[in-house]
Amino acid sequence: MKALASIFAMALLITSCTGEVVGEYSTHQCYYMIDFQYGHTASPLYASLNSNNTFCVISTSPIGSTAYKLTAQLQGATAHEESITEEMNTRPSRQLGLAGSLIIGRSSFQDGALYVFDRQCPNCYNDKRRANYPLSFSNAQSMHCANCGRTYSLLSGGVVSAGDNGEKLFRYKATYTSLRLSISNP
Repeated sequence: MKALASIFAMALLITSCTGEVVGEYSTHQCYYMIDFQYGHTASPLYASLNSNNTFCVISTSPIGSTAYKLTAQLQGATAHEESITEEMNTRPSRQLGLAGSLIIGRSSFQDGALYVFDRQCPNCYNDKRRANYPLSFSNAQSMHCANCGRTYSLLSGGVVSAGDNGEKLFRYKATYTSLRLSISNP
């Protein structure tokens, strides 16, 4: 019995070093923090954090050396863009998952649980070991991969809801208060 426990512990250790999902959360790196005390309450990101069953996709891009552009988009809506200075972002570095883009929202099916998923298709990433397979909205609560044909349910924790069976979406740890979203994983 002790040998079996040692084998299980070793398998868990090896899995955790590869950047795969261990338990509920991925071990891939993801860092982002935004402070809403400086505004940004018109952003779809703010709406997604404060209402159930509303998900948005966010990405950032640099604007010079002291600011970046935050792009947030709800399914079927025009992308909302705004400039954010690094001073307003209380963490100096940003890494938005494997594909540089995240899916953020809450699910009423999970008692308002906050979900932060990587926009990268996990099954295509695991097959190809490249982050070139971004997901797109198929409706307001699910994402679709054009490469493998899988659809993922955002309301049910990112599980495959259509297409071949497979891994659920990579999920990152996050906390949110009315003033700050903080994603720090692992």
